[in-house]
Amino acid sequence: MALLSRREWLGAAAASAWAGRPPNILLIMCDQLGSHALGCYGGPFRTPNIDNLAEAGVRFTRAVCTTPLCSPARASFITGRYPHSHGIVSNVNRRDYPAIPAPSTEEGIKVADATTEKILNAAGYRSHHYGKWHLSDEDLPYYPEMYREHIEYAAEMRGFFEAVRHRPRDSWMNWYGWALPVTVAPAFRGAVAGLEEKWSKSPYAEFIRKAGRLELPLELVFDFRVAEKAAERIKSAAPGPWMITCSFNYPHDPNVVPSPYYESLRPERMPLPSNFGRLETRFSMDWSRRLVEDIGEAGLRELLRIYHASVRLVDDLVGRVLAALEQSGQAEQTIVVFTSDHGDMAGGHGMFWKSTSAFYEEIVRIPLIIRFPGKIKPGRLDIAASQADLMPTLLELVGSRIPSQVHGRSLAPYLLRSRSLDGAPGYNFCERVPATPGHRRKVQPGTAAGFMVLGEGWKYIRYADGEEFLYDLRKDSGETDNVAASRRHQGEKIYLRRELEAWLARTGYPMRRRAAGLSKNTGGMYRAGQAHTMCGRGAN
Repeated sequence: MALLSRREWLGAAAASAWAGRPPNILLIMCDQLGSHALGCYGGPFRTPNIDNLAEAGVRFTRAVCTTPLCSPARASFITGRYPHSHGIVSNVNRRDYPAIPAPSTEEGIKVADATTEKILNAAGYRSHHYGKWHLSDEDLPYYPEMYREHIEYAAEMRGFFEAVRHRPRDSWMNWYGWALPVTVAPAFRGAVAGLEEKWSKSPYAEFIRKAGRLELPLELVFDFRVAEKAAERIKSAAPGPWMITCSFNYPHDPNVVPSPYYESLRPERMPLPSNFGRLETRFSMDWSRRLVEDIGEAGLRELLRIYHASVRLVDDLVGRVLAALEQSGQAEQTIVVFTSDHGDMAGGHGMFWKSTSAFYEEIVRIPLIIRFPGKIKPGRLDIAASQADLMPTLLELVGSRIPSQVHGRSLAPYLLRSRSLDGAPGYNFCERVPATPGHRRKVQPGTAAGFMVLGEGWKYIRYADGEEFLYDLRKDSGETDNVAASRRHQGEKIYLRRELEAWLARTGYPMRRRAAGLSKNTGGMYRAGQAHTMCGRGAN
């Protein structure tokens, strides 16, 4: 991919929707934040700062992740490609943490990868990343300043964590090398009593057994430091385009939150979703389901309390960062994006957390809000949107060329109202591709994977073993009635199955003539060049 020279860049920017210096970009993202948890998306509690951002910007109502897993989804954000193409299909783990197998040297984002920040940095943008990275522990030259969870923050907190390790073992949690002092509520301690042996083989068990109040001053909490560093950089930034990423870990585990957020909600008042008791047999062995069955409804309400209290903390931190942007006098020249990598089951279908193989709405729907004062008219867009769309959207908004290998489609014409919504993306796609041998970034031909296509009010899912699910979301938003076997709905199933196969061919999924796990009645996957969309409807 040829990068634009600075002269070419300035020419492209001058020809963009607004003349003069290209706009700044502030990307604020969370981990494991489903859109269902935010007030502006109909969540159970107000999130005033994020809600105000949505009111002043464009709120996408049909945004989904490319896959419900941290590292692969984050790689899609910055490359504009789906996991089966960029090759990061499983989480990238730290090399120096003994509890996790050492990854291949090919794992993670590398200097050679074409990313949004690399392209912008080469064109004169100053790019900085503060917060959760989870894509490699390699230093990248286009990030002159980074603040990551297991490198810079862990180094700052080394002395504190070492002191915590001398405390009684039941008073602190080991979260991937962080020693976090916690207080577990007596009722929750009772809910998890006796489960230590049963959960002994789960690497996540401690993150549940010791969920509770984080005994850290707010100023020592990772996400607080992330917000402070992003705010300081914004206020000290010299004129001239910059891209700053502020990436929070919350509301992702370790399932602990500090005061006063922990006390701001009461577990007995946590609402359970209407589909809480609708359990699908296929997912009976998923960790997200088993942990809820083991701790019971009262235990789940404590976890939900911590989850939503974490969202409240994030909302306050978003407010701090946006206030810094206003104080810097650069708000009018800055595109602000707020989003997440994936959701959380949060009680849906009797599950909590992300450790499920399902494609339920709770885990695939993400918030996506874009604000650009005076340039993008506030409102809502009910068009399909994906994490893979973010890179081309941002590049087009600032007047840059979009790399040819990108799968996502730019949403800029719809944000700027320069193109009719009739041609907008009609379908969302999501996938679960198994880990590759040695975690190398190359999916082998014929790899059996699970896929989801969402559009026209329907959701179709095909798992790696060929089992199919079909939901009519217009009548069944809780996904409680799988109508895939219904004779009445065969037309919808076949229609969406073909859309899925066309997308697989269009995005270059590595396939044999008949991929393993492919349902026998699909007629085989389409070969490249044979992809088409039904009825001329657009696809993402």
